[in-house]
Amino acid sequence: MKNKFRHIALPLSMLAVIMLLFSGCIKDTITTDQVKTFQTITLFTPVYLAKSVALAGLNGQSSQAIEQAGKIYIKDNYIYLNDVNKGIHIIDNSNPSSPAQVAFLSIPGNTDIAVKGNILYADMYSDLLAIDISDPKHALIRSTLQNFFTGRNFVNGQQVDAGDQLVVDWIKKDTTVQVSQYYAYPNCNACLFNMASGTTVPSNASASTGTAGSMAGMVLIKDHLFAITEMHSLGIVDITNAATPKQDTSFFAGYDLQTIFPFEDKLFLGSAIGMFMYDVSDPQHPVSLGQFTHGRACDPVITDGHFAYVTLHAGDGCGGDANELNVIDINDLQHTQLVKTYPFTKPTGLGKDGDLLFICDSTAVKVYNAAKPADLQLLQEIPSNSPYDIIAANNRALVVCNNGLYQYDYSDLQHVRLLSFFATAK
Repeated sequence: MKNKFRHIALPLSMLAVIMLLFSGCIKDTITTDQVKTFQTITLFTPVYLAKSVALAGLNGQSSQAIEQAGKIYIKDNYIYLNDVNKGIHIIDNSNPSSPAQVAFLSIPGNTDIAVKGNILYADMYSDLLAIDISDPKHALIRSTLQNFFTGRNFVNGQQVDAGDQLVVDWIKKDTTVQVSQYYAYPNCNACLFNMASGTTVPSNASASTGTAGSMAGMVLIKDHLFAITEMHSLGIVDITNAATPKQDTSFFAGYDLQTIFPFEDKLFLGSAIGMFMYDVSDPQHPVSLGQFTHGRACDPVITDGHFAYVTLHAGDGCGGDANELNVIDINDLQHTQLVKTYPFTKPTGLGKDGDLLFICDSTAVKVYNAAKPADLQLLQEIPSNSPYDIIAANNRALVVCNNGLYQYDYSDLQHVRLLSFFATAK
């Protein structure tokens, strides 16, 4: 295909539009049914700050409002909520009916979280930070693995981690450009501030580590950290000494990787083309156990050891048009079998607590009896504002939505009770 189009000449007006796309997002989409002459796009101009200054400002204001809720992590009585590309809110959840925000870690370019003991691991664009949170209000960076996330140096065509400088904000400006002929632009659902791309089964969490949501791109198993470092690679870090992580290896793990789910000594990787499975009982030498291929779509995955549950949704830069749940028999990992496909509106994160399966879907969190995976029974729908991810365990659910973080008590599924809500600043 590459050779076929190599010598096609494009009009200058088209070249200008394509160049603008590297730093902007299209407000609406031209389709084959509607060709427009003008197109409004949003340009993003980066605001840089010296990396040393950004790191010195790690301890932000504890009252910092949540701008865009992203990935979620829980450990002990604390909730760690990513504010996409801004940092991490630390919330004391000792009283689920009245959680208190105790700290905010200002980390430009942050989308992922993991915690071992008193060390929090966070991405800062291409770097991996090991942060001592013994006192959350006075966190300290203990060490940095530079350029660990090799695929995170550029966003929207702009360099965001330029060695001694980082992008800490973006100036947005709408502008209109003329389009002289048809060109199919992508929708803007997956622009800069939607980079953040269930729950781990409670038995996955040990006393020293916590529980991540199904959208996680970085997880812990015992003394190792596993992270998607760029679209096709998995990086493995030795955290035996939690404060001084050391990279063990990185390897090609599958195409278009998006999420990681840990189960016992195995990893289940969700990608835009399928699910990849690895045995990491020897972390320095991961062994491929097989894969399950599906049509192109965004793809978080969880498992209970017998079945894998994979939600597929269209858009968000993944391509495809599938919006469904795939239930896969993984009792024989080298010969996985699709059990059944269930239609949804736009499913994203998911979690499982015993026989209860929770799926975030467009306007609600849907709760199913999954005792028979080939015959899921809908038990309840919890109305939600574009739910993104969920951690459900011990009759409590944390749900990340477009407008904030909800916490529910589902001990009585007929009367699910809202315990608390943290609103975004929008």
